Amino acid sequence: MPNFITDKFIKPSLPFSDEGYNFLWEVSSENSSYVMVENANAKFFIVIKPKKDGLYVIKAEKISRPSQVLFLQQALEIYAKKAQCNVLFSNIKPSKPKRENFVIKNLDFFAENFLIYKKDIYLEVGFGSGRHLLYQAKNNSDKIIVGVEIHKPSLEQVAKQCEILGLENVILIDYDSRILMEFFPSNSVERIFVHFPVPWDKKPHRRVISSYFTKEALRVLQDNGTLEVRTDSELYFDYTVETFVSESSVDVKILKNSDLEISSKYEDRWKRLGKNIYDIVLTNHKISEKIDKIAKLEFTFYSNVDKIIKNFSPKLFLGDGFFVHFETLHVKSNEVAVIKTAFGANERVEHLFIIIDEKGARYFPNNVYAFSANKSAHKIIEKWLNE
Repeated sequence: MPNFITDKFIKPSLPFSDEGYNFLWEVSSENSSYVMVENANAKFFIVIKPKKDGLYVIKAEKISRPSQVLFLQQALEIYAKKAQCNVLFSNIKPSKPKRENFVIKNLDFFAENFLIYKKDIYLEVGFGSGRHLLYQAKNNSDKIIVGVEIHKPSLEQVAKQCEILGLENVILIDYDSRILMEFFPSNSVERIFVHFPVPWDKKPHRRVISSYFTKEALRVLQDNGTLEVRTDSELYFDYTVETFVSESSVDVKILKNSDLEISSKYEDRWKRLGKNIYDIVLTNHKISEKIDKIAKLEFTFYSNVDKIIKNFSPKLFLGDGFFVHFETLHVKSNEVAVIKTAFGANERVEHLFIIIDEKGARYFPNNVYAFSANKSAHKIIEKWLNE
């Protein structure tokens, strides 16, 4: 992350504006200060952290980082000049603006726009190098191909390939597929591919395939839609078969060492080594009820900033399938309180801030959607803030 180290620091008066950036206000704790910065495209924090040797580290705050690292670099460069810093080390030299890739979407896209698509959907979970996803996109131009991948280099590489190949029917996202499917309309997906998922033999709770995932897959699948798992792990094969056959209104077909139209380089290597490849294909035979659109979580009351500042202490709440962790408090006199917080389900944690001021309370920097675990956590947060 962009940062610099200085042995000289004169705190500038806020607010101030320079080169299209507005430095709005600052909140502090014993160990650091956060400065709220905005330009026409983003809003984020930079962090000032004193060190024991009289030095200061001034850096980008990673939770609120915008998509363009250039914004952080430019903001830090402006702040260094305004604070009259004597920079001893820096990696904030502004880079070239990163061209936005319109294939990669964020969660807001699925929440706000995804229902406009009338085409059938193919969903691939963990597409890796993208060979299979790109093959499906090229050969099914009448379908929407949604790819989910948490490995960012793979995500960006496949997005670049989509642009080179001129594929306009691909949507990519870095998110947890187990939660992302809650945004999909019921009966909207024709095929779901889960090819060579991480087996997680020692941590089975981290597996993609689970009873919850399978039930949600059956909701989003059309009648006769399929969930297709391909694995080289006998343990994962046994586990998947056991999970699938426990469901009603489904057929389960098992194949061994069958050849697909396209394979990954890893699969090619495993075949050369004589390793067995298993396919488990679940076919859905029911129509699911429609679900409501997932809403954003918002605070419904006015919070007393003074009271929160006086009563705050780090705290962890554990619930049934969710948690809330109030980590640190930063304040600006008695006007603004910023609480660094983590909450949600163990498989999908929200890391963000809660800002409380004269306008009330709000999450920053992201919208928080009302997934089941988030809703439970939000109730605890509201109750705690209003005590």
